[in-house]
Amino acid sequence: MPRFHDLNASFNTGELSPRLSARLDFTKYKSGVETMENLLALPEGGAMRRSGSRYVAATKNGATEQARLKKFEFSTTQAYVIEAGKEYMRFYRNQGQITIPNTDAAVTNGAFGSNISGWTDRSNGTGAIAHDATNLDMELQAAGSGNEAIAEQSISVTTTSVEHVIKFRVLGVAGDAVTVRVGSASGGSQFLADFSAQVGWHAISFTPTASPMYLQFENGLNKTLSIDDVSLIDNAPVEVGTPYAEADLFQVEGPQSADILYQFHASYAPHKLERRGHTTWSFVEVEWIDGPYFDLNTESTTMTPAAASGLGINVTASAVTGINDGNGFVSTDVGRLIRIDNPASGIEWGYGVISSVTSTTVAVVDIKRDFATTNADTRWKLGAWSETTGRPSASSFFEGRLWMGNTTDQPTTFWASQSDDFENMTPDSDPTNEPDTTFDGTVEDDDSLNFTLSADNVNAIRWLSAGEDALAIGTAGGEWIPTSDGVVITPSDLTVRRQTTHGSAQIQPTRIDRVVLFVQKAKRKILEFGLEAVSLRYEAFDMTRLAQHITVGGITEIAYAEEPDSIVWAVRNDGQLLSMTFRRQEDVVGWARHIFGGNFGGNDPVVESVDTVPGNNGAGQIQNSEDRDEVWVIVKRTINSATARYVEFLERDFETGDDLDDAYYSDSLITYDSTSATALSGLDHLEGEELTILADGAKVASKTVSSGSITLETAASTVQMGLPYTHVLKTLKVAAGNPQGTPLGRKKRLLGVTLAMLNSQTFSLGTSSSNTIDYDHREIGDPMDAPAPIFTGEKFVEFDGDWATDERMYLTSPDPVPFTLLALAPEYNLNPSI
Repeated sequence: MPRFHDLNASFNTGELSPRLSARLDFTKYKSGVETMENLLALPEGGAMRRSGSRYVAATKNGATEQARLKKFEFSTTQAYVIEAGKEYMRFYRNQGQITIPNTDAAVTNGAFGSNISGWTDRSNGTGAIAHDATNLDMELQAAGSGNEAIAEQSISVTTTSVEHVIKFRVLGVAGDAVTVRVGSASGGSQFLADFSAQVGWHAISFTPTASPMYLQFENGLNKTLSIDDVSLIDNAPVEVGTPYAEADLFQVEGPQSADILYQFHASYAPHKLERRGHTTWSFVEVEWIDGPYFDLNTESTTMTPAAASGLGINVTASAVTGINDGNGFVSTDVGRLIRIDNPASGIEWGYGVISSVTSTTVAVVDIKRDFATTNADTRWKLGAWSETTGRPSASSFFEGRLWMGNTTDQPTTFWASQSDDFENMTPDSDPTNEPDTTFDGTVEDDDSLNFTLSADNVNAIRWLSAGEDALAIGTAGGEWIPTSDGVVITPSDLTVRRQTTHGSAQIQPTRIDRVVLFVQKAKRKILEFGLEAVSLRYEAFDMTRLAQHITVGGITEIAYAEEPDSIVWAVRNDGQLLSMTFRRQEDVVGWARHIFGGNFGGNDPVVESVDTVPGNNGAGQIQNSEDRDEVWVIVKRTINSATARYVEFLERDFETGDDLDDAYYSDSLITYDSTSATALSGLDHLEGEELTILADGAKVASKTVSSGSITLETAASTVQMGLPYTHVLKTLKVAAGNPQGTPLGRKKRLLGVTLAMLNSQTFSLGTSSSNTIDYDHREIGDPMDAPAPIFTGEKFVEFDGDWATDERMYLTSPDPVPFTLLALAPEYNLNPSI
């Protein structure tokens, strides 16, 4: 019987689809496997145990509510992870949650449940403060300059010279603002200088140096604004409110420019997250300047403003015809823009924002640019974005403009702001006037623009993604590229053509160099969309073509980590985390699956969200991560018989020269690094769980957490403690060795295998999950009271396999130690006749 040697020199194709399990002739077959679980397909060819996940914090409402992760990246050294949950955002930096220390200071009656007791009226003139019994907030009733409404509270504090954060909400229409100050005396601003807080939610830091401190809210506008949910954060995470329901979290998307992250959803007014410091954040409604609008009214209905300027001005329509499909003004028009051209001669547009609706023919308007007269006129436009008509749900920056697309009423339309003025949607300002004073309908190259896609069916826009020289638009029915004949796109030089017809899911794509990776509409494929070098046409190639099974159930979210190994991470609907090693220039596309340690309801734990941020070397980090992108996840588990959701990130990989006691290969782990001890605490988040433990580089007996602690048998100074997970690699069918033809269907017997390994310790090898033998790299002469050494090199393992037609190799280990397999060279006996 012939004895033959095979070679698996690479595994970087990752898991191959069962549909390819007999394609022994396929070029990629030799670098593929049947199972790659909790291993990464390395670009160079090896398979490496993924690093463990470090516990950071429990989500706010993890027992009952889902949350998701978002990145906020000002720079590579100032990058944050956002925990976005139902009606809130929390913040993480340098691998930790941003929190505020204890304070004995407290706001009295900041929720205004029944009155405004505890607040002093410091208003000027006719200004006043009052309780809103309907909305349960505090009104600041002002009448303009000299008649400001001012509410003040004196707060005692002994924890002076310590950072404090005040949380509150401002209610009004977009662009309205109140002034907030904190001082050592009534009306003072020694601790917090006058801060203009726009409509939205705020968390503002300051440091009092004396007691009491005086908190003031001032409204100087000629209208009523409201304040609500005022509190001081006490030994808790920094947090701002948001309007988003739990069910809508994964459809909220938007691009970032410097310290501002825009957020869009079809059912909510666009907002922006503003950062002014690590502990000072605002989430405010965007005030759009003069647009965008629906087309010019063509009916006989006129609009008549009661005044040409001012706040709270009635605008009266002569009929409901042409307004909201004949329904007239409705309550959901609040916040909507209205534009009227009513001069005695020529064209001169003014506009305002609807602050309330009195009837189907009367809207109350805050005028932003004066109307020319108070005459009735048929030349008017209503804003395209509102609660009535929907708001944009997709967005990106491109060529100095903010691009937005897809509202409820206009799903195939996109808009772009004026050049280098992201919130200015004025369609016709004249750049020759500084500041702009002419709004006569003349469209200039830097004015805002809009375009509606033309197709044979409704192609709702799902995403926008800007590259170096092209803006890609993903729709439900295809992928589009806008172009221009000139250097840049302008309102008068714009063509949009459909390039491919795959269609997209409403999942934010990720961009890698000049290509966009997006999730196809069925959520089973990730497609690479870009300009093909030979044909010079845009194409979309299926990155799941060889691993059709990998996305069963659908993908819900994707993220990209460029460093160190160029990996796309994807959350699968059942909670498995997928990795796709992607090096297009090297023809590497390798899929693997990752099942985290622990359980949820007796089944595998559930990864619910993933995102990536550049690493850093900040205070509190266990290890420097400047040389990699951090992969952050939210994992749902059953802990101590209750549902828990934790924010975690994947730790650094083990590299040549590292100490084994700094190996991070368990999940939801924490590190003890101090004087030698046996009793270790700080494990409350894993109460009742059995932990795998690496103590001073050696795997020791598992321990179950009780009262947040464990006790080791032997004292150790560096201990990694977390939930165990198991890596698995199962090879494909033997593809060589029969001198008479194919080995398929012929009986073979595994005699042994040479493993080429890098920085590896323990492993188990066999022909199936029920037939394995444990190995380590301890040699005669190695001390038994020390960890088995890390091994790099080749190791031959004898194995007395059974005769079988489909003999595989199965490598696995649950041990919390590194393992990298570079190649397998098995030896077989083959019976070519049976």
